[in-house]
Amino acid sequence: MERIIRRRRQLEAAGQQSFFAPAPPEPPVPQTFPDPEPAPLPFRPTPGPRRAGPPLRIGILGSGSGGNAVVVESGDRRILIDAGFSCRELARRMALLDVDPKSIAAVVLTHEHQDHCRGVDGFAKKYKVPVLATAGTREGAGLREDRFRSTVLIRSGEPREVAGFVIEPFTIPHDAAEPVGFVVEDPCGRRLGLVADVGCRTSLAWGRLRDLDVLVLETNHDLDMLRNGPYPWSLKQRVAGRHGHLSNREAAEGLPELMGERLSWVVLYHLSRTNNLPALAAAAIGEALDREGCPARLAVTEQHHPTPWLEIQEV
Repeated sequence: MERIIRRRRQLEAAGQQSFFAPAPPEPPVPQTFPDPEPAPLPFRPTPGPRRAGPPLRIGILGSGSGGNAVVVESGDRRILIDAGFSCRELARRMALLDVDPKSIAAVVLTHEHQDHCRGVDGFAKKYKVPVLATAGTREGAGLREDRFRSTVLIRSGEPREVAGFVIEPFTIPHDAAEPVGFVVEDPCGRRLGLVADVGCRTSLAWGRLRDLDVLVLETNHDLDMLRNGPYPWSLKQRVAGRHGHLSNREAAEGLPELMGERLSWVVLYHLSRTNNLPALAAAAIGEALDREGCPARLAVTEQHHPTPWLEIQEV
């Protein structure tokens, strides 16, 4: 305990706030940190109305520190966001949702950490699909074009069409080489936004996550559970830092800015098994939805089992 107190005093003397200091009063307006990019692109125009067509379906194969992967489907078009399980496990989980791995047209990566790209090499090679990743993610993951069909470089703010979907990457703060979140728009104009690992809210990310039908948002930890949990002090600082992971409270504070008339689903993603509980995350986000009168439904993802399909029906 004396060592912790000494460390706290050292931090305060250096002008840093100790993680173990009492949490400051919550401000009346959610705080937005400066953008990680020096000159973010202007926001895109408000999307047009949705068009009639087959439902947009989202299948989360699993989410957490043990692996993350999401199938996005519109009609007979399918892509996979992240491949954080082995190739065999990805195929097994897809089968539980009646998805043929051969129907996946591309794999899109958020960043190079193993719980997001563990199986991408084997999956892309076996099923001969392209992998879309930033240059930093490609290098960090050690992706080699000679082992499978191709690697397609993507950049923040540059939309790209893949299998009929328009995918727009945007920079997010996380301790990876070049991490991104995504907005994915299907051929009928339905929109999914996903931020898997994000240390804090930024105006760039929150500006992109507007006018969505489905929001997949990290709710990694409960701050009290993290403070009092078994992680070493240095890891607690990393998780709670601006390039770590988003807490239940931070996600709930930022959610009102992302609520719109078309929002149908809010999906709680990347929950820590050590520092969070599904009930705590659902309570925090559910209260935020109720306060704003937002009718969007809530889904909590699991690590060991796929989440049942989430659907946006045809208009």
